[in-house]
Amino acid sequence: MAKKESFLSKIRGESSNLNKEEELRKELLDLKISLSSGQLKETHKIKEIRKSIAQLKTIQKETLKEQNNDG
Repeated sequence: MAKKESFLSKIRGESSNLNKEEELRKELLDLKISLSSGQLKETHKIKEIRKSIAQLKTIQKETLKEQNNDG
């Protein structure tokens, strides 16, 4: 059985990381609003989105560091 492609490996292959971060932040805001109104049943999604944003920022810093070392 093949392993499911992880979020990090998908992001490393993409070039539009800024758009992805905006999407994740909007989704996180929507989840927080749902949580505060008592409508959110899947509270674990907040933690997953926050983790994804952190991973995305890590990838951005890695690419920036590589660009600085090359140039």
